[in-house]
Amino acid sequence: MLARSLLSLALCVAATQAIQITKPSKNDGWQSTGSQVIEWSSVNTDPDSFTIYITQPGSDAKQVVEKSVKTDDKSFIYTPTKDLAVQDGYRLSFESEKGGILAESEQFGVEKGVSSVKPTSTESLTTGGSTSAPSFATSTGSGTTSATSESASSTEAPNNGAGALAVPSGLLVLITSAMIFFA
Repeated sequence: MLARSLLSLALCVAATQAIQITKPSKNDGWQSTGSQVIEWSSVNTDPDSFTIYITQPGSDAKQVVEKSVKTDDKSFIYTPTKDLAVQDGYRLSFESEKGGILAESEQFGVEKGVSSVKPTSTESLTTGGSTSAPSFATSTGSGTTSATSESASSTEAPNNGAGALAVPSGLLVLITSAMIFFA
């Protein structure tokens, strides 16, 4: 009985938060140098803002990319302060201001090359007053910006309500764990 109640509650929460990271993806990763596009779709029940984190391949440690990103912007231009290491297995996550995971990207790769994404302004990525870059970066670059890109296209969620049925991957782990625990 308790397991069913937890499952019902978890599914209700999942239906109300349906942000989906559409870029980068396993088939559309990043270049090692320059600005990178992050895009997502959302529904009107999603939180107004969130924090973007990046996770290095082979690690669970998350680094802040940007705080207080507006959900309605649908895209963000990330310009690492250093080149990214060329490898597969990067992952982005969006977390609410209250700390819950809203969405996780598919694992994606970084290939050697220069991105064609052009930021319209340059602002340093600051955390606690100091400029930071992911520890897996390798050489110097510029800062980050929340401007839009010439090559970034807006991805709108379908207006048929199907997006509200999406279940964030972190929630699936919680549901599965609860079902196993209470079985």
